[in-house]
Amino acid sequence: MTTMNAAPTAEEQFDEQASRTLTAVYLTSDVVAQRAKVLALLAPQSGEQALDIGCGPGLTTEVLAQAVGAQGSVIGVDIAPPMLSIARQRCAGLPQVAFERADVTRLPWEDGRFDVALASQVYEYVEQIDAALAELARVIRPGGRAVLVDTDWESAVWASHDDARMRRVLEAWNQHIPHPQLPRTLKRRLLQAGFADVRVEVVPLLNLGYDPDTYSVGMMRLIGDFAAGRLGLTADDIRAWRDDARAIGAEGDYFFSLNRYVFIAERR
Repeated sequence: MTTMNAAPTAEEQFDEQASRTLTAVYLTSDVVAQRAKVLALLAPQSGEQALDIGCGPGLTTEVLAQAVGAQGSVIGVDIAPPMLSIARQRCAGLPQVAFERADVTRLPWEDGRFDVALASQVYEYVEQIDAALAELARVIRPGGRAVLVDTDWESAVWASHDDARMRRVLEAWNQHIPHPQLPRTLKRRLLQAGFADVRVEVVPLLNLGYDPDTYSVGMMRLIGDFAAGRLGLTADDIRAWRDDARAIGAEGDYFFSLNRYVFIAERR
């Protein structure tokens, strides 16, 4: 059983309802733009063999498949069956795509199987992160490329009339993953795992209005549902936080900013 202070596993968090909610968030215009920037940094080429780790609803898998073309292939991996179900439906018309349910600490492929790999918001969920990164390095060929996207929620700036409550909500949300500040150590971890030439780019998410077609508004349901009952936050506190965000939007002062850290690495 998950205690109130332990980070639930990704499989526990992404049931059917959460998977549908997160898919809608991933389709907001700002996240679509972020995804395009990340894929440009990976620069997949025609004919390459690609691995999409933590593929979620298959949005990146679909774009990767289009980039590598019929001569290439993409395998999407996720631990949550509802996410894989959505991904399989999305990519049903792409014969170069396959999906597997797998643990990132024990990937079921031979050494050097892939040319490129992408993992967005994945490794922060993995308790045994160094073992998982070693597995990632193992299945990428020498000279192959990996792009990892992770978030440090302490980079979040979110307008609120109650800053203390806002801080508690974000502190509670940090409990949903075992490595909430992973970007601070990820470069070193990648180098130790067998990668070289690790560089880091920042892709910010910036929302200046209360709009359902934005990442921050879309995430309020997931964040609030998780935070309720943690750090003394009640359902009424969460309702007040959400109402406050709408009110700030009506006043014209809505502001949200969050940094995505993109790590681009080459396999030694």
